[in-house]
Amino acid sequence: MTGATRPRRGGRPTLEEARKLDDDVREHALELFLERGYDGTSMEAIAGAAGTTKASLYTRFPGKDAVFRSVIAWAMQRTDWPLRDPPPPELDDLEGALTAIATTSVRRALDPSMIKLAQLAIAHESRFPEIAQRAYATGFWPRRQLVVELLRRHAATGAIKADEPEILAEHFLGMVAGVPARLASFGIVREPAEQQRHTEVAVQLFLRSLRP
Repeated sequence: MTGATRPRRGGRPTLEEARKLDDDVREHALELFLERGYDGTSMEAIAGAAGTTKASLYTRFPGKDAVFRSVIAWAMQRTDWPLRDPPPPELDDLEGALTAIATTSVRRALDPSMIKLAQLAIAHESRFPEIAQRAYATGFWPRRQLVVELLRRHAATGAIKADEPEILAEHFLGMVAGVPARLASFGIVREPAEQQRHTEVAVQLFLRSLRP
């Protein structure tokens, strides 16, 4: 075993080890919050699940509130959770790209783990009012920027009229994924074929609104 891979016997962890421990804590805390809820999850349970001590956990997070805030933001911004995002679509094909973005957004929004996470965030919104804003910034913003880039590219050729692409992108994502996500937070999830039809209609409606 080389010195680079030999386990440390003591002392302060390296930056890589510290990051790995933080990710382990968030990963296991996420599972516990989704399974037991906020009130049913303790710092002791998080430490035990992550394979660390409660004292070590408190050196990284001052309390459960801090863990919860960190976990929500971390989960929302991940591109590999709850499902790995596919590669970005080919932007030269406007309809194909909008359909791909819509499909990916809906799939993520309606994944059971994401629904649970959204319900958890909503349930504790009054205690953590910044969570909704952070979730918007980390989960919604990247796709919004992709739609903005797509609209600008096709507007530059004269194929569409998109004078305010940022606003249009927000309306598009709200239509294709925001509504299904909101319904899902109340336990209303359409059948796959019905949801696909809703997505197709939304994409076509949006395309018609862009025609010069």
